[in-house]
Amino acid sequence: MEDTNSPFLRRIVLSSLPLLLIAFAAGAGSNQTTPPVPLFDVVHYDLLLEPDIDRKSVTGTETIRIISRAAGVREVELNCGELTIDSVKDQGVAQKFVRHERQLIISLARAVKQNETREIEIEYHGSPRRGIRFWPDRQQVYTVFSTSQWMVCVDGPDHRATLNLKLVLPAGLTAIANDRMASQHALANGKVLSEWKQDVAAPTYVFGFAVGKFRTVTERHGHVELRYVSEQYTDDELRKIFRDTADMIDFYEDKAGVKYPYPTYSQVLAAGGVEQEMSSFTVLRETYGRDVLANERAIWL
Repeated sequence: MEDTNSPFLRRIVLSSLPLLLIAFAAGAGSNQTTPPVPLFDVVHYDLLLEPDIDRKSVTGTETIRIISRAAGVREVELNCGELTIDSVKDQGVAQKFVRHERQLIISLARAVKQNETREIEIEYHGSPRRGIRFWPDRQQVYTVFSTSQWMVCVDGPDHRATLNLKLVLPAGLTAIANDRMASQHALANGKVLSEWKQDVAAPTYVFGFAVGKFRTVTERHGHVELRYVSEQYTDDELRKIFRDTADMIDFYEDKAGVKYPYPTYSQVLAAGGVEQEMSSFTVLRETYGRDVLANERAIWL
């Protein structure tokens, strides 16, 4: 055990005292102020996104549904990472906007009434350096944190919304995304459009997708379909790698007293060093599978 009388530790404690006093002073007055009421809430995102894996870029067309919490709102501020914004429209009418330090600031031509719902249409493109990872040699792409790097949104972790995500991808690739797949059909240009619906409002940092030349093994566990997704492992290997999943769902449901809210839970083994949890699925590095096959106690579930 460290010597609590050491000069080094005394210096640490003394240097911390001003910060502690500031924290307590701030807390003491907190009951006399109330947090500012947001001027608007985003309640739904509708996104058509085309990732270009070879060029490591994205092109998006997005409709964002907002509800005003105050009368006379004329400015809407959203997170947009390093994306290039091509146009912003309100009910089909072009709106003025600026990008400033990863923020998209929209000046509405017509003020929003209190509790009024508006749908803002945004077109954008970009080559994100964060938030999404491309693997052209493997024809894989997946998102990782920093959602505003690949779609315009509100990044705040206390913000929740539903999502309708439509992905345009080359034929032959498999997509995993939030909640449930609503439809899938071929396009005239030889690509495939898959539509996913996130019906449970969730923070945007758990929005995402994973795409690759994946194959899927499924197992039924009560009301949940478990999906084990990979390019490299056999069916038996995938079942061994993820064999504890069903028990862990039972454990958390029992401790939380809440049922798992989605019809499926997918676990994807992908290229690179990814470890990313998202709504209704998780993306893990491929080498994780080899670790578990070599040592059944090396589980990260």
